[in-house]
Amino acid sequence: MELKTTKGRLFSFLLMIILLPLLQNAFNVIESGPLAGTMVSHPNVQFTPATWWDGSYQEKKTLHVNDSVGFRPDLVRITNQINYWVFKTLPNDIYVGKNGYLFMKDYVNEYEGRSFSNDVGIRATLIKLKLIQDTLERMGKTCVFIYAPGKVYSMPENMPWSVQRSGGPKIRNYDVFKRIGDSLKIRQLDMNALFMAMKDTSKELLFTRQGIHWSLYGSLLASDTVIKYIERERNIKMPHLVITKLCHPDEIKHPDNDLAQLSNVIFPIAKEKVCYPEFHYDTDSTKTKPKIIFIGDSFGGQWIANELPQNVSTDWEFWFYFNWVWDQQHPTKSEFTISTGYDWQKRMLGADCLILIYNPVNLIGITNEDGVIGEIYKYFFPGKK
Repeated sequence: MELKTTKGRLFSFLLMIILLPLLQNAFNVIESGPLAGTMVSHPNVQFTPATWWDGSYQEKKTLHVNDSVGFRPDLVRITNQINYWVFKTLPNDIYVGKNGYLFMKDYVNEYEGRSFSNDVGIRATLIKLKLIQDTLERMGKTCVFIYAPGKVYSMPENMPWSVQRSGGPKIRNYDVFKRIGDSLKIRQLDMNALFMAMKDTSKELLFTRQGIHWSLYGSLLASDTVIKYIERERNIKMPHLVITKLCHPDEIKHPDNDLAQLSNVIFPIAKEKVCYPEFHYDTDSTKTKPKIIFIGDSFGGQWIANELPQNVSTDWEFWFYFNWVWDQQHPTKSEFTISTGYDWQKRMLGADCLILIYNPVNLIGITNEDGVIGEIYKYFFPGKK
């Protein structure tokens, strides 16, 4: 075939496209940037007659070859970008809403009531929480349950049309938790309701288009609320958060773009001015720093990055999902886990405050018998249901 003809040039171009991934896989000519998110790399497998006949060799070999294709991260990004431009769809269960807002499928399902548990299980869990709070209060400790804000609650008008046409929210775990918690007089702070009330009055973004968590500005507002709550409950004066300057850089910072990063596309999903305040805590010898144990999901984890525990508490700990343990010596990497024999009971008894913080999407998890409330209840009330 003559290369000077149109067919010849087209053939050469297609042949080059086919050969490039093979050359990349063999020689790694260009270093491709890694994909964001949790990626499972499938190892190579050895051929045996048994695995051939039962089909497992073909299946595992296909997964390994797929992972080993040259330029795979770049090809994934190109595919995701085309799908976003043409179909407004993204991978990793990310919904593309209106005005460039991104949402996670699990969070939308909770808002729509699709993950609702049942009143009986929630009430049983909250009765245990009430007994735990009363027990700790008699020991001179403060225990508070915090509802972290949900992005979909604060801006349901920006959800995809397909979700908005589903008929609106049904019975939700968050609503039932809050209602039963109020009836039991549980100590609880509803940051979700607070953020919903502030959405039209806040001059700064409480949630970004490209993130799933509250913004840095929003998390600082919540920090200030928690500090003042503990002060009032314990009749003490704690270090206060002081914002000295509101900065609006051109670039958005992690985790305010965590969903966009998880999308693995080439071009930015949206452009927005996000507030990154300059702040400090007015710590001095006259202020009291109670020992606080934080327990919860990634919303509580953001407080470590904002240095809330480090500045308002002494010998603090954060039990991430009641499993991984971060503390003063290991604020960015867990050295212990609750599930591998960590003496969490002793640490809890030595603390002044216990703060549980969970986003609505994660409320269903704490109703499990082996969840944080169930385990603490079994410690204080062994043998009781």
